[in-house]
Amino acid sequence: MTGNAWSLAALRTLTPAEAAARWIATEDRDPSLFAQWLADSEDNREAWRKAQMVWGIFDEAEGDAMIAAMARAARQAGPDAPSDAILEPANDRTWRLHLAAAAAVLVVAISLVFALQSRWQVGRAPSVIAATDRGDPLARFGKPDYTTGAGQMSMIELSDGTRVTLAPDSALDLAYGDGRRDLRLLQGRAYFDVAHDTARPFTVEAANRRVTALGTRFEVDMMPGGLRVVLAQGSVSVSRAPGGKMDQPVMQLRPGQAFVAVGNTPGTVSTTNVERDLAWHEGFLSFDDRPLPEVIERLNRSTRAQIVIRDPKVAAMRVTAQFRTGNVERFGRALALALPVRVVARGADRYEIVRSR
Repeated sequence: MTGNAWSLAALRTLTPAEAAARWIATEDRDPSLFAQWLADSEDNREAWRKAQMVWGIFDEAEGDAMIAAMARAARQAGPDAPSDAILEPANDRTWRLHLAAAAAVLVVAISLVFALQSRWQVGRAPSVIAATDRGDPLARFGKPDYTTGAGQMSMIELSDGTRVTLAPDSALDLAYGDGRRDLRLLQGRAYFDVAHDTARPFTVEAANRRVTALGTRFEVDMMPGGLRVVLAQGSVSVSRAPGGKMDQPVMQLRPGQAFVAVGNTPGTVSTTNVERDLAWHEGFLSFDDRPLPEVIERLNRSTRAQIVIRDPKVAAMRVTAQFRTGNVERFGRALALALPVRVVARGADRYEIVRSR
């Protein structure tokens, strides 16, 4: 059976995980139907992101004989019954058995993530500890104390026990002292695991706004032209920074919420998927119906190689997917699962996304 024999009604008879496994296990994908299925529910989009992540294990461990065998099995188990064998896929027992086999392979792969993760990490360089702040506290803001370049990510332990994860292409300045813990994010993105200390408030200034916390875990992201704050644990407030010229009322966030502001307009608070938003800590970037140029801007921060889009039709595409960072070729293979595009080399560390058909 080919992708053209499917229907949205038939896909709705499957669980999101089964349908995602089915999409992964076939190469003859109807882009229009796939887009409809993604738009049908958040559960579908989340299942697709997870299926891509699991399939990425196959890509990343192509030298492992067991994983390679599982990848072949998943492809071979894909629903390949003749297209005239069914009118409604949910009623075809043979097709469902094939689908179950493909899904089972992916489920087994998920369980192997945890079994193989420790073995893979042994051979990797550990996360870089950029610095341990043990000296005299800074009295004021100045030049950035911590910076990362493209493709670099740093973990910083401060003198009070707070831990900061600094994303690629980011800059952070510290000003500890006088009973306060003040930081300023000058560019990029950072995650803060704040040591509890009621006597010394913890503040992060970014984009003319101030984020205040006591003991909590949150992220501050200086998006192009705006600011995003995601709260994972505890409580934070967002207000206008001293000297800020925008009208920003104080807004309180609860865990699972995000603050988003564009330019100098007052920001808004809404519910968000924290696991997806913070996936970059583990080397993943996750997107839910985002413009492809935004995806590329994020990817370009995480690698020295740079990707460009010149075709307006490619630039107009939107993406729901999760990608592992740090390897353009692997990103290209994963992107081709989601969109009718391919990544082609245009020189040393230069790539372009073009339409595949």
